[in-house]
Amino acid sequence: MTTNANANNTTSTPATSEADAGKLVALRDSASHAYEATRESAATAAARAGEGIEANPLAVLAGGIALGAVLGALLPKTESEQKVLGPLGKRLSDGAVAAAAAAREAGKEQLSSAIPDKDAAKETLRKAFGSVVEAAKDGGKSAVTGSSEV
Repeated sequence: MTTNANANNTTSTPATSEADAGKLVALRDSASHAYEATRESAATAAARAGEGIEANPLAVLAGGIALGAVLGALLPKTESEQKVLGPLGKRLSDGAVAAAAAAREAGKEQLSSAIPDKDAAKETLRKAFGSVVEAAKDGGKSAVTGSSEV
């Protein structure tokens, strides 16, 4: 003879139902607070991102270009792309290499013209220091003699 032992366990007392209802309300409140906190954090992050974009639009543009270049390099090229764009890619690559070399040379020229020769810089500093020393001597002599002419 088989008895259903679970039949007696499925009934709940009023105290158990109230405790379960209290736990359910507490869980719902906790989930609601977590949702609100997450929503506020997302809104704050979006506002900060917007401010960053407004403050540094060129940095964002450069980052987007770099990300696009990386993604483009990672994606495999199809056979039709190779056939159609292969010669164009070679010309663009050659042009980019030439432009980079020209920019490097122009940068070197600008840098070398902006930085004076070491010997010339030493001579200029020596002359300036000598002028300061002479001015100090003349000022000292003027102070001792009490005259404005030296």
